[in-house]
Amino acid sequence: DRKAIRDPEQLSMQCVLIALNRFLQETSGSRIAFLDGSPTERLCEPLKEYIEARGGQVRTNSPLTKILLNDDNTVAGLLLQGNEVISADAYVNAMPVDALKKLTPSQWFAEYDYFANLKNLRGVPVMNLHLW
Repeated sequence: DRKAIRDPEQLSMQCVLIALNRFLQETSGSRIAFLDGSPTERLCEPLKEYIEARGGQVRTNSPLTKILLNDDNTVAGLLLQGNEVISADAYVNAMPVDALKKLTPSQWFAEYDYFANLKNLRGVPVMNLHLW
C-alpha cells in the first residue's frame, strides 16, 4: 500500500533543492518566498475576504458538474452537484488544470486559442488559481 502523502519526517529535501536550484538559475524575474503561516490563513482567507468585501460570493465544497452556455458560447451559469444552477457576472476557477480541461466546453477548444492552449498544460499537485 503506497501512501500518497508522506509524513514530514519521511521526506527528502531533494525535491525542494532541485526546485530551488532551478529557480536560482533563472534570470528573468523568478522570486522565491515562503508563507509565514498556513496557505489557508495567508492566501485563501485574504482572497475570500477581498472578494466578499466587494459584494462577491465564495463557494467551496460545491463541485462543478457542467459549464452552461448561452447560444453565443458565453457562460450562462454553472451546474453544481445536486442540480443547483448559479449565475454571476464573473467566475473564479480554483480547480486543478486537469479538472478544468475535463469541464471546459468542447466548443471553446475550437473557438478560442486561450482554451485550446489548455491542452498543453499538465497538472501538478499544487494550488492552482485561474482567472478569466
